[in-house]
Amino acid sequence: MPGVATAEHPADLLARPYWYRHLPSGQDVHRLDNGLYAVTGNAAVQEALAHPEIVAEHPLKASARAFGPNVLDADGPNHRAFRALLAPALSAGRVAEYKRTLMPGLVDALVESLAGIETDDFYDSFAHKIPYGIVCTILGIDPSLEDRFHKLTRPLARLLDYPTEETEQTHANVTELLRLIEEQRAATTVGEQSLLETIERTRDRKGISLTDSEVRSTALLFFLAGTETSSAFITSLVYCMGRGIFGLGELADEDVRDAFVEEVLRLYPPVQTIVRFAVEDVEIQGVRVPRHSAVAASIAGANRDPRVFEHPDRFQPGRSLKGSIPFAVGSHACPGALLAKTEFSLLVEKLVERCSDIVITRDRLGVESQSFAHPTGFSVEFKNKQEKRM
Repeated sequence: MPGVATAEHPADLLARPYWYRHLPSGQDVHRLDNGLYAVTGNAAVQEALAHPEIVAEHPLKASARAFGPNVLDADGPNHRAFRALLAPALSAGRVAEYKRTLMPGLVDALVESLAGIETDDFYDSFAHKIPYGIVCTILGIDPSLEDRFHKLTRPLARLLDYPTEETEQTHANVTELLRLIEEQRAATTVGEQSLLETIERTRDRKGISLTDSEVRSTALLFFLAGTETSSAFITSLVYCMGRGIFGLGELADEDVRDAFVEEVLRLYPPVQTIVRFAVEDVEIQGVRVPRHSAVAASIAGANRDPRVFEHPDRFQPGRSLKGSIPFAVGSHACPGALLAKTEFSLLVEKLVERCSDIVITRDRLGVESQSFAHPTGFSVEFKNKQEKRM
């Protein structure tokens, strides 16, 4: 039985960047206070996330209270049913269609707004533009309402944290977002169809017992998680491009670009910690975890495990990424991974085409470790390729 690893309150520990580094080395499963177990090693994290008796569902989770039945908080047949609803919007064919028709305009608009400027506010002012543009289209929201959608949605990210930050305002925001979606749907021109309606048709065809409001709630929560994950990771991506690890021009090569994105994903997974619950007594890497325990699995720790990745803190594109799990593993592994990677690769490609260089001009080396992890406290300059020629 592992001993208590720290006198620190678990909530305070998990709020610290790279919290797994503050636990004793040489063990992967740590018993903390308040019935919480922290899992940090790569093999242990993968085992915990794939274990059938370690589940996402818990009646007291704030996200379940705010959104009702949903894909993030369900397990077993209900979870499979929710994923089946989302599958049409996330298929390889649909993602290819997005890449042809939806993403280019959003990416070009963002890159055009960045070229030639320096900003210390990349995350708040720019990083959300592409993911929120995609999601507003999927949910049938008028693009002119994107900023309002973003302002209502971003505070809800704290519903997914451990510890949860739940307020009357977060519940009010959920209500307003669902009202907005319904209002936009009612205003849709006859013959137009959003992908939300595609999801509802899938429900009807498969005979899944969910009401329209439950479908909209789970779609909203899923895409909330997706947009905030993407916003955080786009911030990490730009930060790594600006650190000058190697020449920007090298990223014009698709293979190099893909390796770059994968290595940023390993080092800066936007979801650093996933909390699950043991419904029965289980063992993780030979350590007993009693039923009803909360299990905090560190994706960040798994992706920097020195037993799996040589020099794990070193940025090294092209390394073997076997064991890298930025999108988690098991039944709850992110179904939007292909959409996200396509979005990221296209953004890097367009930034390389438009900018002569991207430079971090100020760096306080800060990291937001909750509400979707990303570097903070930096300024970045996007040097305009056209200005250089002049």
